[in-house]
Amino acid sequence: MNSVRSVAILLVASAVAATAQGGANYTAFGLGQQRTTFGAAYEGLGSAAYAVPSDYLFGLANPALWPLVKTTRIQGGYRFNQQRIEQGGAVRAQNNGKLDGAGLLFAIDTSAEIAASIGVFPSSSVNYTSARRFQITLPDVGVLDGTTTYRGGGGMTTAYAGIAARIVPGVYAGGALLYGFGLISDQVETSIAAEATQRAVSTQNDRLSTLGGRLGVYAELSDRLCIGLAGTLFDALQVERSLHYQSFSPSSTTPTFDTSFASSLSSPMAATVGGGITYRVRRWFLTLDGEWSPTSALQYRYSSLGRAGESYRLSIAASYRGSRAAGSSFEDRLSVSGGVTMQRLPVVIGSVPLDEYAASVGVQIPFGGAAMIDAALIGGFRGNGLPVREEFLRLSVTLSVGEVWFVPFRR
Repeated sequence: MNSVRSVAILLVASAVAATAQGGANYTAFGLGQQRTTFGAAYEGLGSAAYAVPSDYLFGLANPALWPLVKTTRIQGGYRFNQQRIEQGGAVRAQNNGKLDGAGLLFAIDTSAEIAASIGVFPSSSVNYTSARRFQITLPDVGVLDGTTTYRGGGGMTTAYAGIAARIVPGVYAGGALLYGFGLISDQVETSIAAEATQRAVSTQNDRLSTLGGRLGVYAELSDRLCIGLAGTLFDALQVERSLHYQSFSPSSTTPTFDTSFASSLSSPMAATVGGGITYRVRRWFLTLDGEWSPTSALQYRYSSLGRAGESYRLSIAASYRGSRAAGSSFEDRLSVSGGVTMQRLPVVIGSVPLDEYAASVGVQIPFGGAAMIDAALIGGFRGNGLPVREEFLRLSVTLSVGEVWFVPFRR
């Protein structure tokens, strides 16, 4: 238990820390890049997560899967993103990375198959940096060159707590309460390359909060076939906004003009439904998985350039599970996975929806007693047919440690 406790303290203390220098320019709209669960194992499966049975893996996509895990476990990880952005013949490389949250699952009663879980993970991410050059003509001065730089960072973090249990043999149900919170910061800086001009900076800081719930069911239809379904519903998104305007003289760090305004707003959140089906052939697991979210009245951080639209994801994945038998060689205990994903992100640029395509590979490496390391590499692109095309490569690593904390109740 000491090993679990030490890892828990480390992960929870830094669960929402992040550093970034930009990357996904389309996260300038809405809540940014959104996700419903966490963990490198799911990344290796092309984000498939609704009907993926496992004796060690857990997430939030479908809480009904929690009772399949027979040990109390903690997991946490890290994601690193590298982007290549193309616009009008110009190419720029950007990157960002952040800790991938932490979760703790309690196997309360393995006989009755009851489990509970708590955790926190980044459910949306905003990371972008872009610049626009311009020229202005002033009387008696001539043509001046200027640059407007746009930066954004932050996102929403989701904390959850829930419970799941076996309803009848082969059928499980679970639910979780969700609390979304976070900070998104957008900054616009305009400067002109002249000695007598001011530099203007405007910063918008939004503190977010919302409540929601997630329900899921999972059924083993046979020894080979299983299905899972889950849905999420959030209350309205509450936003506390601070607008800060400053101007600076050339080469000065002290503003000559400094003022700020505070306001509040709220906006509906879209519901999400998802499901999956998995077919097992010996140690091979073949999965078809998807989710859908309708167009909502969410207008937060949208504009005439980018409006809200429906979103969906379709994933096809395969995994080979390593042996769990005592005395198996290290090579025989390794597991591998792979998947392909097509997503329509909840942003419409002009009249063109934002589509993303990706492929992934993953590996599960056991070590020690019940400890696992999952690693996944994901590559893809988004924005074909749009002014900005983004190619990305993502590395995700998750550490999972498990121990027996509870002894099955006597019957």
